[in-house]
Amino acid sequence: MSPSSADGGQLTIRGGSPLPAVLFVTGVLLTLIAAAQAAFALGDGRPALEALLDLVFIAVPGLTFAYTGYWLPRSEVTGTYYPRIVAWMLGGILVMFGFVVLRDIHPGVTAEWSVGTQAIALTIGSVGGLLIGIQETRATIRTAQLEDRQAELEKRTAELEANERELERQNAQLEQFASVVSHDLRNPLSVAQGNVDLLRDEYEIDRLDTVSDAHDRMETLIEDLLTLARQGDAIRGVESVGLAELSRACWEQVATEDATVSIDDPPMVMADRDRLRQLLENLFRNSVEHGGEGPNVTVGTLDDGNGFYVADDGPGIPESERDRVFESGHSTVDSGTGFGLAIVAEIAEAHGWDVHVADATGGGVRFEITGVEFPE
Repeated sequence: MSPSSADGGQLTIRGGSPLPAVLFVTGVLLTLIAAAQAAFALGDGRPALEALLDLVFIAVPGLTFAYTGYWLPRSEVTGTYYPRIVAWMLGGILVMFGFVVLRDIHPGVTAEWSVGTQAIALTIGSVGGLLIGIQETRATIRTAQLEDRQAELEKRTAELEANERELERQNAQLEQFASVVSHDLRNPLSVAQGNVDLLRDEYEIDRLDTVSDAHDRMETLIEDLLTLARQGDAIRGVESVGLAELSRACWEQVATEDATVSIDDPPMVMADRDRLRQLLENLFRNSVEHGGEGPNVTVGTLDDGNGFYVADDGPGIPESERDRVFESGHSTVDSGTGFGLAIVAEIAEAHGWDVHVADATGGGVRFEITGVEFPE
């Protein structure tokens, strides 16, 4: 018989074992016998206390059997554990039977037990064995469950260790890549730029400006690639950083052309100063490059106090593009590298922050950084 469930109040048998049904029927019979025995005792004129004792000593085990037979199919105890419970019941019966036998053969005992008294003793022994068996079985099940959880935890720990080793290997590859970019590409780029400068001293050729611009773009690409490659160990510790002061310092490092900046007294934040500087500079460059002629860039605190923002009054970013602006290599202008906002997203994630694109007040784009921790 396949495992069944207990629905509609019906007694069901789990795992094909008849034990629950046997217990339930036995319990009902014992309860009926107890009621009949008590009624017979009262009708025979025996004391009410004797009738009550017959009722208690027979009905209580009967009710215990009936409830256990009802409860077992609905419990976590599966049919595979039923033989274990039966063994405990038999053990309880044997213990009480041994006690009865020893009492009967003891030379110092003259009083005889009636058959009913001996039956009650054996019934009590079976009930005791049943209850002990159920508790011991449940403890065994819990132990097995804990062992399974421990095995699953050890498996996941091993997987995490394997992932950590793989991450270390990938970080080593990234570091090697960064070294190649830093030395093997920058050196010939410097030689090329130096030769362009020498040619400018001898000749006035407009195309040299194009070559020089291409070199500058390559240098920017190298810088951004190095930044992305080294983001894995970017956050080494956080400290209290004055966002207003750092924003002013970052603005001075960006080629702002005709752009202006407004710093609306943003708060102190807990951050890695160097990485936060990188985030702000990239957002400033993005506003200068995409904000049109002479954009005004604003740094301020979000209304809900959950972070800060960098906004500009340029043309903004269409909603269809907002999900892609943080992708590596995505840029809407020919002069962009496509890595600036990807680096912003990497730095925000390393801090545990979120960065979102929204409309700025009065037009333009606003980059909102949320989840920021503030000094106490």
